[in-house]
Amino acid sequence: MRAIDSDVRNLFSQDGRFTRWLRVEAALADAQAELGAIPKKAAEDISAAAHVEKLALERYDALYAKTGHPMVSMLRLLEEAAGPDSGQYIHLGATTQDIMDSAMVLAFQTLYGLFREKLLSIQASVLELCSRYADTPMMGRTHNVQALPITFGYKAAVWADELERCIQRLEQSRERVLALQLSGAVGSMVSFGTDGDVIQEKMAQTLGLKVPAVSWHACRDRLAEFTGDLALVGGCLGRIAQEIYLLMGTEFGELSEPWAKGKVGSSTMPHKVNPTSTQHMMSLARDIRYHHAAVLEMMWVDHERNIMHFVGERQHIEDCCMAAGELLDRADELLAGLQVNEKAMLDNLNRLGGLTQSEHVMLELGRKIGKQRAHELVNQIAVDAFHSGKSFEEALLQNEAVAQAMTAEQIHALLDPMAYLGRCPEIARRTANDLRR
Repeated sequence: MRAIDSDVRNLFSQDGRFTRWLRVEAALADAQAELGAIPKKAAEDISAAAHVEKLALERYDALYAKTGHPMVSMLRLLEEAAGPDSGQYIHLGATTQDIMDSAMVLAFQTLYGLFREKLLSIQASVLELCSRYADTPMMGRTHNVQALPITFGYKAAVWADELERCIQRLEQSRERVLALQLSGAVGSMVSFGTDGDVIQEKMAQTLGLKVPAVSWHACRDRLAEFTGDLALVGGCLGRIAQEIYLLMGTEFGELSEPWAKGKVGSSTMPHKVNPTSTQHMMSLARDIRYHHAAVLEMMWVDHERNIMHFVGERQHIEDCCMAAGELLDRADELLAGLQVNEKAMLDNLNRLGGLTQSEHVMLELGRKIGKQRAHELVNQIAVDAFHSGKSFEEALLQNEAVAQAMTAEQIHALLDPMAYLGRCPEIARRTANDLRR
C-alpha cells in the first residue's frame, strides 16, 4: 500500500490549512446567499476566489506581522481576490474559531479515511502471519522470562485482535467528532439572525459534516477523542514494534525487520542489522501519547471561549496526526516484510531442556498427589535443576515421589512442548478467519 506520510503533512501545510479555511468560508457564503442574507453574486465571487492559488500568499506573513491575527490576515487576501464589492460579505456573522474548528474537523474527515485504510492494510499482513504460522511453535514469555509454549500465529492473533479494536474505535468516533462549528462569538448564533440553524444545516451538507446540538467552542472533547484514538493506535503499534525489537536481539533471533541490500546498520560495525524502524515506531508512539496528553490539558476552557488553549492546541493536534501518519507507514512496511526465523524459535523453545513444561508435569502429578503438594515438589526439582544445570527429566526420574506416581514414558511425554500448545493453533486460525470476514 502506498505511503500516506506526505498526504498527512500536506494536509497540515500552510496551503493545506488555508485550503480548509477557504472551504469553510465558501460554504458559509453559499449558504447565506441561498437564504438571501448576502448577494448571490458575492457568494459566487467568494467561492471562485476561495482557492490558495487565487490568493497573494506571498503577502500573508507581512499581514500577519501587522495584524497579529492568522484568520484576519488570510481573510484580507480573500477579500482582495473576491473583489471590492463581493469581498465585503466574507465571514459575515462567523467568528475565527468557527472557521478554524470546522477546518480542523475537515482534516479529521480526510484522516479517518487514510488511517482506516492503513490499519486495514497492517491488519491484513498480521492476519497472514496468523494463518502462515498458526502451528509454528515458539516460547511464550512472561516478565521477560520463558513461560509456556505458544505459536507465533497465536502471538500475531493477539496483535490482530487489538488492531481490530483500533479500527472499530475510529469508525465509532466519526459520528461524534465530525461536527460543524458555526455559532458566532459566544455560541448564541445571534449574529445570523433567524437563519443560524438553516445556515448550519446547509454548510454541514456541503462539507459532509454533522450539525452539532449546541456550540462546542469551549468543549474540546471532540478533538481530544480523535487524538485519543490515535494514542491508542500508537500504543498498539508501539507495543508490536517493541515485541519485534526485543525478538530481534542476537540472543533471541526469532524475528527481524525487512532488510534490503545496501542498508547499513552501523557506521563502524559492518555486521550490525539494527532494529531501526521499530525504534522509530516506539519513539513516534510516545510522541503521539504526549501530544494527546497536551490536548487533554487544553480541555479546561473558561466561560464561552478563550485563546489560551487555542494557541498550542492546533500545533499539538497537527504534530500528533503527522506522527501517526509516519507510524502507520512504518508499521505497514514492517509487518508486510517481517522475517520469521522458525529455527531460532524452536531452538529457544528447547533451550531450558524441558523446564518450561514444569506446569504440565505439576498438573498431571497433582491429579495423583494433590495440586499443592505437586507444585511444591516440582518447584523444588525445577529450581534445583535450573541452578545446577542438570537435566530436568533425569531429576524428575530420580525423585522417589514422582517416580511412584508416573512412569518414565509419561514423564518424557509431558516434557514435549508440542504437546502443551493448548488452543494456540486453533485461536490463530479462527482469529484470521473471523477478522477477514
